[in-house]
Amino acid sequence: MDNDKVKRDGILPDILAAVAWTFIVGIMLYCLCSCGVQKPVIEYRDSIHIEYRDRIVKDTVKFEVEKEVEKIVTRDSSSHLENKWAKSDAVVSEGFLTHTLESKPQVIQVPVEVHVTDTLVVEKEAQIIEKEVKVEKDLNWWQKFRLGAFWWLVAGLTGCLIWIFRKPLLALLKTVTGGIL
Repeated sequence: MDNDKVKRDGILPDILAAVAWTFIVGIMLYCLCSCGVQKPVIEYRDSIHIEYRDRIVKDTVKFEVEKEVEKIVTRDSSSHLENKWAKSDAVVSEGFLTHTLESKPQVIQVPVEVHVTDTLVVEKEAQIIEKEVKVEKDLNWWQKFRLGAFWWLVAGLTGCLIWIFRKPLLALLKTVTGGIL
């Protein structure tokens, strides 16, 4: 009659019960290990600082005066004119006045004020800073036991659960694999 009940109810309720119990025991184990291990705190710092500086620079602009030559022919008397920029000669030839105006080749320097914006970029490389976090008091013997025994408890509980639910698990494996096992 037990075989009829297994066939009628199936393996699913047994597996769901196993999963539920595993979940409940897992929550209980998690609550047991509430204390943590002291770990160093690692901070990563990376910074870029951009600074703009405005300033006025006094500079001199140089430009060259181009040489120009002009000639005018008129009936008039002769003349000569000269200044620091140019000179002029007038010559009478065959009743005509030939007037020559010639600029002197030179470089002129003019002082100017120029607005300059400097960009200063200071980039610091990433730094890893390790700080040890100090706990006010050491762990007591019970807390040390719980930390050390946690994985042993998990392994033992897993083994017990597999042993308790071995028959439903084997039946599930047979149905999944198609009876190969």
